[in-house]
Amino acid sequence: MDHLLGTALAAAATLATAIGLFLAISWLGVWLWLPPIARAIALFGFLVLTAAATVPMVLVRFPSRHDGLRRLDKNADLPHRPATTIGDDLATPKADPWSTALWRAHVERALLAARTLKAGRPTPRLDLRDPIAVRALVLILVVTTFIAAGGERGRRIAAAFDWQGVVVQANFRLDAWVSPPTYTAKPPVILPGLRPGERAQTSVAAVSVPAGSVLVIRASGKVQFDVVTKGGVAEAPAEQRPQAPAGTEERRFLITDRGTAVVRGLSDDDLTYAFNAIPDKPPVITLAKDPEAQQSGALQLNYKMEDDYGVVEGKALFALKGAKAGDKAGNADAPRSLFGPPDVQLVLPQARVKNGVGQTTKDLGDHPWAGAEVVMTLTARDEANNEGTSAPHEFRLPERPFAKPLARAIIEQRRDLALDAETRDRVLIADRCARHRAGEVHA
Repeated sequence: MDHLLGTALAAAATLATAIGLFLAISWLGVWLWLPPIARAIALFGFLVLTAAATVPMVLVRFPSRHDGLRRLDKNADLPHRPATTIGDDLATPKADPWSTALWRAHVERALLAARTLKAGRPTPRLDLRDPIAVRALVLILVVTTFIAAGGERGRRIAAAFDWQGVVVQANFRLDAWVSPPTYTAKPPVILPGLRPGERAQTSVAAVSVPAGSVLVIRASGKVQFDVVTKGGVAEAPAEQRPQAPAGTEERRFLITDRGTAVVRGLSDDDLTYAFNAIPDKPPVITLAKDPEAQQSGALQLNYKMEDDYGVVEGKALFALKGAKAGDKAGNADAPRSLFGPPDVQLVLPQARVKNGVGQTTKDLGDHPWAGAEVVMTLTARDEANNEGTSAPHEFRLPERPFAKPLARAIIEQRRDLALDAETRDRVLIADRCARHRAGEVHA
């Protein structure tokens, strides 16, 4: 039995050496460096080596009873082969008493010697099969590469069986770019692509793009890939995903914050894109100087505008002085104005103002709010609908000058009525009194 174990151990050591050599080469990352055709050839060589190492395991046979007894005699190194004698029979006829007595004496002496028989230890004699101790070197490589491979052990072993370039010649093209929003007037950012046989860039520097940009990943050819996103990179809405050209597969993602997009399935390594989203700040608008009333009763506004991509609209919004925010939401105690505020559309220095000074003159003399105490707020809006507002400014709206007392009184009453419909009775009484006095003066 020890001979059987020795032979089995020797065959197992050869097979384990072949398998260990494959694992060491895999965990070292050799398959990732080789092209598909070289992987196929090397793996075939390992299969032949493994098959050759398996042959001794198949040829191992169990020893017979005679082989076992002879092995005991050999290990004991005693004269007259006691183990074989015990299991042997007398060859001469048993009718001869002298031969029988002599045989029994021989067997009794063999039984006494059998007490010292030992099976011994298995002797695989690996030193004869592997005189330069290659098995020890392979064991050291397996332990070292196992530690070095870390969490990529499984992927590096699987790379040996990736024969895509051998079985079917991959003919594909992967392109990627980032399209900033149109209003930013910035050109597209071209990202590294991928072609057959090229290694993917696993670590790239983050690309800074405007928030709201669209990442486009397009592949042509009969390939399949997957994109995994993290952070502020997410699937673009349906309206931003037009139909891809024929024969291509396209994915679009909206970039709203810092994040990454990882392309998988086209090469051994993942292709990674990293982004930093530059937020679109709201516009800034302020008064360059206080509002000025003109001789004609018009209002002149001077203001400064600033935005990272350009202001597309500006307004001057007015509210009655002392009015509360809830007055517009149906507050029953708030005055009921008959006319809306004289909001003014501001003139822009140019189509998209990034940094400039503007001026708007508006004649508000005919508006019922003329002469009222108001609070004015300037607003500026960019193309992304970000809105900025100025600090509120209180002043009196300009009005047309009237020399005649009656005309001035009528205009004042009209303004009171326009700002508060509940003053109707008081305005009618005041109007009759004013006309009556005007009649007496005329008489």
